[in-house]
Amino acid sequence: MRRFLYFAIFLFAVSQTSAQLRNERCFVCHGVKNFGIVEHGKFKSLYVSREDFEASVHSKFACVSCHVDVRVIPHLTKPQRIHCLQCHFEGNVVGAPVSAKPEKYKESVHAKALAKGKNAPDCKDCHTVHYVRKPEDPNSSVYKTRIPELCGRCHETVKEEYYNSIHWAGIQKGELSSAVCSDCHREHDILPPEDPRSSLNPKNVVGTCDKCHSDVKLMKRVGVPVQNPEAYKESFHGIALKFGVVRAANCASCHEYHSVLPSRDPRSPIHPANLAKTCGKCHPRANENVAKGKFHVLPGERESGIVYYVYTFFKWFTLIVLIGLFTHIVLDLIGHIRRKRKKE
Repeated sequence: MRRFLYFAIFLFAVSQTSAQLRNERCFVCHGVKNFGIVEHGKFKSLYVSREDFEASVHSKFACVSCHVDVRVIPHLTKPQRIHCLQCHFEGNVVGAPVSAKPEKYKESVHAKALAKGKNAPDCKDCHTVHYVRKPEDPNSSVYKTRIPELCGRCHETVKEEYYNSIHWAGIQKGELSSAVCSDCHREHDILPPEDPRSSLNPKNVVGTCDKCHSDVKLMKRVGVPVQNPEAYKESFHGIALKFGVVRAANCASCHEYHSVLPSRDPRSPIHPANLAKTCGKCHPRANENVAKGKFHVLPGERESGIVYYVYTFFKWFTLIVLIGLFTHIVLDLIGHIRRKRKKE
């Protein structure tokens, strides 16, 4: 057993050294900062920072592990496009992570746009080409604090809206539990809102928000009132949504999507001064009186006002009626048995 262990360590060390030696030849050219080519009248850099590459998750691999079509160095032809699925698939032998299943990306809006020939991101656009780091590494392109800027390279307007939100304010304060793009839209399996599987489909929005907002410990730590998901589900909007009315208001309908602000902020759509306008999007006759009502309360709580009394009345009324009916049935059954015995 010990011999086998030594042999395995030896093989690993040899493979590491072999990869480094092979990469040395690549860095002769690609390690020069001004190395590149002129393509379509513009200079295209082919420089790869050796320091950054060696700090990446792929540092133990040879360049030709990905650039498999490069047989001779120096190579005169342009290498073919790299496919990350060469390694990142179920059951791979190189230990490449597959927690983000490739088939999820294939169904995403990005993959479908690429398939139609449109400009959309693939693996390298988010994870970079040569400097891939683990997501928990602060220098990673997909580290949580960098996600808004990353997605904002394409979604500029949305990025600016998000930068005005309470979620971004939390990130700036070092609260990494605060939501960024991938927390709501997911990472690889990003689907359009009209898709029933999407985390932002009207029927799924509440569940998406509740991942954080029903977490008691988290909400107490950040000073945000804990929201009971049942409060929405038992509301008129929640019941309407349950029965298929997808235009019924959900979290985002009132709190906005990207520029989420606390109710104390005058810019917030749920600020008391703005509630009439917010509710008026669906209820044209809404006025300043809506600000006097209570929100996110269960029917069984006194804070729900008249709804509480109606709820309480029908709860006890139904219970008393059922008890009465059950008692009536039992007494009738006893009477029936007695009458039958008398006849006998």
